[in-house]
Amino acid sequence: VDGKFYRCDFDFRNVLRMLDTMQRDDLIPDARDWLCIRCVFPHRIPPKTARRIYEELCAVLFEKAVENGGKRLTSYEQDAGLIRSAFRQVYRIDLYRDKLHWLEFVELLQNLPEGNRYEDVISIRARPIPAPTKYNQHEREWLIKAKASCALHLTEAEQQKKYDSDVS
Repeated sequence: VDGKFYRCDFDFRNVLRMLDTMQRDDLIPDARDWLCIRCVFPHRIPPKTARRIYEELCAVLFEKAVENGGKRLTSYEQDAGLIRSAFRQVYRIDLYRDKLHWLEFVELLQNLPEGNRYEDVISIRARPIPAPTKYNQHEREWLIKAKASCALHLTEAEQQKKYDSDVS
């Protein structure tokens, strides 16, 4: 930035910590942005460049975010155990011990093959409930129960949005 280099650590754990910080509503925006930057930059950064760095970070790190028609299918916090197990099963990567760059983590996560519990859960969350017919009653009941058992907890922002849409 402005001809200066800043050492950063884009290990997936640091970026996940950054994502958690970004979602905190109990902080004023400038403090939240500063804490986000501190998650990946271990050394002090001049305050005047912090905003630019933060915007660049968001553009680079989160440009590959995958959405499914605006519906969130995974939660790094809620699905942490499933993700760790899938990485160990498929890639033999121990997410507790191995260092992994954020972009590599996202690519591996998005390309997990079928046959692990994480992908099964994502498949259930993404699958639409079919319209009722006289032939699919059992399938619909199973899918409704499966969706309920692996449903994501709504974030505060999602709860507020749902409340606002219900009130309108």
